[in-house]
Amino acid sequence: MEPICETVRSYRNTLIPVTRVPADGEADALAVFVHGFKAERTEGGRFLTVALQLAKHGFDSIMMDQCGCGESSEPFDLYCLDTSMDDVEACIRTVLKPSHKRLVLVGYSMGGRVVSAYAALRKPVADTVVLWTAATHPVEEMKLFGTDDNGQPLYNEAMKNGYAVYHNLFDDTYIHLSKKFYDGLVVYDVTEYLREYQGNVLLCHGEKDDTVLPKFSINAYNSLTTGKAKELVMIWDANHGFGLWDDKMYQSDILTGKTTEFILKNKN
Repeated sequence: MEPICETVRSYRNTLIPVTRVPADGEADALAVFVHGFKAERTEGGRFLTVALQLAKHGFDSIMMDQCGCGESSEPFDLYCLDTSMDDVEACIRTVLKPSHKRLVLVGYSMGGRVVSAYAALRKPVADTVVLWTAATHPVEEMKLFGTDDNGQPLYNEAMKNGYAVYHNLFDDTYIHLSKKFYDGLVVYDVTEYLREYQGNVLLCHGEKDDTVLPKFSINAYNSLTTGKAKELVMIWDANHGFGLWDDKMYQSDILTGKTTEFILKNKN
């Protein structure tokens, strides 16, 4: 089945651009994919790669552009953990079928933070969580959003003005990070959420990732208490882009292959 591009109505009564990949036959599971910071819903096609493979095994899939990302018409000022979780929930509730007996959540980078919080706080309960180089670390170690070009604390600026002006090095633009964005980093303890999560967990990380350090996935894996399947995949020589940034796409092939294998192998 070909991917379908359409929209889902958000809890804010706006339209969320989504891509759905229906199962090839009868669907008995749903996979939801959540992209990273200022990215787009397919994450360079890697989410689509997994979704198309899962479609052969009874999975419907959906991926969405979060506020101010991809084809979203909303301002990036709205981007925060709460709105991201709202949009994930809106998408799930729109496409969920009675035949779906299993829910899988896949998150990349900040999308991994969203997925970790969602799995702990929202319904329906996910059976499996897959985290790609997830930003699971505590806010005090999140240096990427810590200071501006002059070394001044962005958190303080956001508390004072309602937003901070952030230099996004990924595309060399200046954007607003809202107070709610920073509140979400402080309030939600995703490390604890993961520790308490009792479903299947796969963590994938690039061995040379200097955007989100590998130690955070290692620490998260070591803290897991789940009695279900758990696995840590460290991809050698990979940075935060898993080959997309430096034309080493074999790394993304490993990433998507390991993800598909884990999801299909652990069905309970």
